Amino acid sequence: MNEVSRANGTNPHRGQPQRIELSTDQAVESAALAGAAAIQKLVAERNELRTRLASQEQETAAYRALNNELRRRLLLVHQTYVEMAKGVVGDLERFDAALRDSAQEAHATIEAQMRWEEAAIPASAPTQSSATGVNGAQANDAHASGAQTKGAAQLKP
Repeated sequence: MNEVSRANGTNPHRGQPQRIELSTDQAVESAALAGAAAIQKLVAERNELRTRLASQEQETAAYRALNNELRRRLLLVHQTYVEMAKGVVGDLERFDAALRDSAQEAHATIEAQMRWEEAAIPASAPTQSSATGVNGAQANDAHASGAQTKGAAQLKP
């Protein structure tokens, strides 16, 4: 009666859930094949996921290795720039020291030259003939202006 009810599309037991009855071997076989196909599909999906996972793990390992190599290179570049900066600072300090030494030597030379000139001026004054008039006044003015310049130069450190 169930086969007839199914064929007609009527349910003899209204209100009760319809049970699928597998009365024939063909129905059992088709259900088993459907189950096997579903299992095969699940196994194939699982294998595909495993394959994708393995490839993603390899890709992740490659990225990690690349990342480590980039970090190593970045540290090397950093160290190189730090060493280079230290060298530049050292060169600048040596240049500054040489410039200061040169300035001090130039200052000492100028002071020595002024002392020589000062010492030479009084010695030449008595040997001059007694020039009178305008020439004698000009020589005294030059000697006086040299003394003023010397005094100003000695005030500079």
